[in-house]
Amino acid sequence: MIEKPEENKKDAQIIERLEYLEHRISQLELLLGINKVSHDELITNKKDSNIDEIKQKSSNVETESVMETKIGEFGLAWIGSIVLLFGMAFLTQYIQGLGQPLFSTIFGYIAATIVFYISYKLKNSFYNLSDKFYIISHVLVYYVTLRLYYYTSFPLFSIEAIPLILLLIISAVHVFITFKRKSELFGAISLILLIVTAFISSYTQLSFSLITITSLISMCFVYKYQWWKQFFLFQLLTYLFFLFWYLNNQTNLPNIIPNDHYALVYLFIIVSMFSIITIIKQSEKINNVVVFISVFTNGFLFSISLALFVLTYYTSNYIGVFASISLICLLYSVLLKKYSDWKFTPAFYALYGFVTLSISVYGICGLPLVFLLLSIQSLLVVSMAIWFKSRIIVVMNFFLFISLLATYLFTSSSINGINFSFATVALISARLINWKKERLEIQTELLRDVYLIVAFFTVLFALYKALPSNYITLSWAIAAIVYFIASLLLKNNKYRLMSIFTMLAATFYLFIVDLAVIDMVYRILAFMFVAIISIAISVFYSKRKKKNLEQ
Repeated sequence: MIEKPEENKKDAQIIERLEYLEHRISQLELLLGINKVSHDELITNKKDSNIDEIKQKSSNVETESVMETKIGEFGLAWIGSIVLLFGMAFLTQYIQGLGQPLFSTIFGYIAATIVFYISYKLKNSFYNLSDKFYIISHVLVYYVTLRLYYYTSFPLFSIEAIPLILLLIISAVHVFITFKRKSELFGAISLILLIVTAFISSYTQLSFSLITITSLISMCFVYKYQWWKQFFLFQLLTYLFFLFWYLNNQTNLPNIIPNDHYALVYLFIIVSMFSIITIIKQSEKINNVVVFISVFTNGFLFSISLALFVLTYYTSNYIGVFASISLICLLYSVLLKKYSDWKFTPAFYALYGFVTLSISVYGICGLPLVFLLLSIQSLLVVSMAIWFKSRIIVVMNFFLFISLLATYLFTSSSINGINFSFATVALISARLINWKKERLEIQTELLRDVYLIVAFFTVLFALYKALPSNYITLSWAIAAIVYFIASLLLKNNKYRLMSIFTMLAATFYLFIVDLAVIDMVYRILAFMFVAIISIAISVFYSKRKKKNLEQ
């Protein structure tokens, strides 16, 4: 084929024009600072884009396929297994309702055996389905045994002991299998069935013992396998059991002197076992959040249970109960400080110990003397916080101190010793916090400033209540002198500010109140004393300013 000269000329013009455009574009890229892309790079980027698009489509298809597989393989396996369990349970119940308890029991055990055999056969080919069948076979055995005596109109046994022993044996086997298979799901189901056994038993001490054993096994699961999810579940179920028992006991024994059947003792044992999680070493599964939630949940649920049992069964002898809790918590907080990986746990147990100690002190002393002792206890708490290097204890103690002070002011008549106690404690607490603020890792002065503000007002209030009206202004002026001397000795300007505001308060009280009520002699003494102190402080500031200017 012979090409025409005109066509060759046109092609040459097109090529020349394209080269010109490419040259212009290159100049623009150079001017704008844009990296030049070669033809090979352009082809490569286009191929990569196509590959990414194909991968994205493949990923979407794969995601849909995985989701569908999970629902089909796992979800439907669960649904089918649960429906099968209910079907066989209803069938055994129907046969038993026909007045054939023996045949119903035999049929139930045979059905459970068949399901177990199917599970064994499917183990290699359909492991997931086999696992579900294995679980429901054990649950079915428990259910059939349960119906030998409980929740049926046609029990096979007339006494509770034999079926109860069988249920305990089955539960023990379940726990053994859990340790052997290391299955968290099977372990949770085995402990739930153990709690059910405790719930249906009419032997109170056996029920409490089973709940205690359940808590211990759950704690072992956490310690050995880090199964913290089931641990939270059984924390809740354990305390719910005691709540249900309490309500049932109150309902069934309305006219009899209430008896807790040593429930509080079992509660102490259980809350102690749940507290062992604070000694477990830190790991990927057991972290700060898990331990914090566990400690908080344990303390909260125990406090609710404790309040119910104490208000019902121990209203006359609760002092020993709370004193024991206080001693145990304080000793355990010291142990945690030395051995625990979790820095916040000693503070939690120490605070709980001091709160329960406060309740014991209230029971011993009563109102209003308890306010004096609890205000002094606040200093003990601050001292322990310094030893623990715990900012949490300091902050919480401050709020407890403020709450205690407010309760005293609004509910009790004024007592001079208690008034001065609150003022002294506030001053000493502020000084301790400032002295050891590096140890407590307190970065701001806010907490100490608030303590000083509280001390400022409580000192004025204590002097106002303790002295006759003729000496109030004089006493406030003397307090201002003490603050001023303290500022010089401690080289702290906050006490100078307290001195100035105390003088302002004394002056205000002198003109508003004293002028109208006190005798002329006391009035003159008050005026002269306040004037001398005010002038002396003013001279001090003038000399200090002059000294600073000379420097």
